[in-house]
Amino acid sequence: MSKKLLLLILIPIVIIALAGIIGVAGKSGDVQKIKENPAQTTGTIVESDNLNEYNTNGCWIYFEYAVNGKTYKHCQKYHGWKKEDNYFLKCSFPVVYCVDDPDLSRLLIIADEYEEFELVQPDSLKKYNGRIL
Repeated sequence: MSKKLLLLILIPIVIIALAGIIGVAGKSGDVQKIKENPAQTTGTIVESDNLNEYNTNGCWIYFEYAVNGKTYKHCQKYHGWKKEDNYFLKCSFPVVYCVDDPDLSRLLIIADEYEEFELVQPDSLKKYNGRIL
């Protein structure tokens, strides 16, 4: 294989790998910032995408929450969203956010999300474990 062809193959692979590493590092950095100064509020699921596809790749769940009178809107990806899960739309769930930067947040529904922030999942939400992720 020629060096030019090898470079044409390797450069995109390296760029994609670096982007993935940066994305993971950014996400873990956000989680760490939230853990350093956490607070909780209630968020509401306001929309989701891929509702017509219902595939195993999941979909993005958009949620809104307010802190000190300011509304924030973010999203998280959930795998295995099914047609019968549409009842989550307009439902409210806990949100953990960073007091220093309320724009950094995570929606808390399933056990893994609570464990990531060393929080205890309320018994009332344990019924969702395994349902949407």
